Amino acid sequence: MKKLIYGTLFLALVGIGVSSCKKEKLLDSLSNKQSSSQTKVDNPTVLGKKLKNPFAIENMRNAYQSLTKKKSGGELQPNRLYVRFLPLTVEEMVSIDKDSLIFENIPIDVEVNNYGEYYLDPETAHLGTTWQYTTVPMDYRFNNVRYEILDSLFLTDEVEDNYRSSIGVDLLLLEAKALELAGYVEEAEASIQKAQKTPKGYVRFQQKIGSTVTNQPVKSMRVQSRWWFRYGKAYTNDNGFFQCDKDYKHTRNVVVKVFFENQYVKIRGIQGGGILAMFNVEDNTLGTFSNNNLENINYIFTNTPTLQSSTKRKWIACHGLNSVLEYRNYCISNGVTTPPGNLNMWISGERREDGFTWVKWAAAPMLKQMSNSSMITNVAKFVISAKSPLFAALIQVFQIFAPDITYNYSSNTDYYTNSDRITQIFYHELAHASHYAKVGNNYWTVYIAYIIANLGYGTSDSYGAGLVAISEAWAEFCGTRFTHLKFGNNNSNPENNNSWLEYIERFKPYPNPDNWSYWNWIPDGIMHDLTDIGEPVWSDNPNVIDNVSGFTISQCFGSMDPDITTVNGYKNRFILEYGITQQTSINTLFTTYGY
Repeated sequence: MKKLIYGTLFLALVGIGVSSCKKEKLLDSLSNKQSSSQTKVDNPTVLGKKLKNPFAIENMRNAYQSLTKKKSGGELQPNRLYVRFLPLTVEEMVSIDKDSLIFENIPIDVEVNNYGEYYLDPETAHLGTTWQYTTVPMDYRFNNVRYEILDSLFLTDEVEDNYRSSIGVDLLLLEAKALELAGYVEEAEASIQKAQKTPKGYVRFQQKIGSTVTNQPVKSMRVQSRWWFRYGKAYTNDNGFFQCDKDYKHTRNVVVKVFFENQYVKIRGIQGGGILAMFNVEDNTLGTFSNNNLENINYIFTNTPTLQSSTKRKWIACHGLNSVLEYRNYCISNGVTTPPGNLNMWISGERREDGFTWVKWAAAPMLKQMSNSSMITNVAKFVISAKSPLFAALIQVFQIFAPDITYNYSSNTDYYTNSDRITQIFYHELAHASHYAKVGNNYWTVYIAYIIANLGYGTSDSYGAGLVAISEAWAEFCGTRFTHLKFGNNNSNPENNNSWLEYIERFKPYPNPDNWSYWNWIPDGIMHDLTDIGEPVWSDNPNVIDNVSGFTISQCFGSMDPDITTVNGYKNRFILEYGITQQTSINTLFTTYGY
């Protein structure tokens, strides 16, 4: 087996390429200008005319006055504010995000001619950010973030029960009259009808293995529906099916949007815009739906060879979202500690003209989980010049949006070509996350420090290399075994083998003079050999003497303790805990791996 190149834990978490990219390039990339590479390959969202807001308090009062024949509608008091924020710093962004508001980056009261992959507000493009539109309660306490109140609203579904009876008019009739006065006659007629539709359907993506493409469900993806200021929500299930918790009158045009997040992970698509723009959770507008189409939504994320496109990034993100849920299930069924919840995952495929990229290879730094550790700041200082005028902002970026897992799929064709290979990489990094969940911050701090000091894995004789050897062996074994459980013989035939199981079985340790490689001192196949039934008849690796059998994945993980930092330390702990009866065979196996 030829080891894939993982930049585990660091390897230029923020794109320094450690040894290949200069700090000046990093700083240049952080100028508050929109990345030109994005605009070259993606289509922008195109806005049309401004729409009359039927829920604006003035229009709602006119509707109330028309229905009640009163001289004024002053009795009707606004219950919500339509506002927009313009956060200019990370601190400002966090201050409004903590209030759990639902933001749109395009105005809610503007016609959309075409939903594209991004929207660039011409007013704020030079700032590297854009206005964020939302509604807030009337008593909302605005902080120092720049904001504008666009309208005072009266939303019928926000009316409190003790106020409802005092209005003296049916709220459905009131909404219908308001829509009519605003010029939405068909919408008004629909308001008084009983027929309603619930947004529901399927979200899938194209799974590619070799030349075979099949549509597979996107699992546990957050779904949002919206008509004007009325929102619904849902999550896709294991079949990719969702059903929102809000009904809409059947003729209404409802916008349905998905987000690559759930309780286990937030996937942030690093797009290369300004500092604030590039750390948003990846999302996608499925479209606008009405009538029967609202209950028959079928959306498929397609693949593309264009690495810099959002189409490719979202396709990769589908694999990431599924991998997190699937990996957790494999952990539960195999007695392995699951990764921490609410992981922060960065994915990127961008390579700018100057060679800059935000993340390199794939890594599991677990920096967000280590939020109480000074390591985050140390990592930031390692790659950012203190002389930069953006230094303080970048430190904040690291502290707030620090990645647990990173994935630059453009760094290697294995990383963006076949779905089973992509999944194996995600599983590999998630296996590191399981290891972190068991050993904690102190262990991981030493690990990161080693990676920084050695600009990667180092060599077999680097001081502390045993920590990398055993940790990487676990991640490759676990990632590969679970990939085999998912795909079986339906795989892209890695390294001309028949399955991912055979892929790791054929791993050749570095003592083999015919198959030396830079990383073969990392014993990728050793845990597989502990759990299989010996060397198969087709094995072409005569130097491995495997007479060990009968152990489990749970037992392999069981000996990955916080004090285990060498391969021999792992071997001795494993024998003590599980392998006394096969001690001789285990020692022989490790010896053939060079330990």
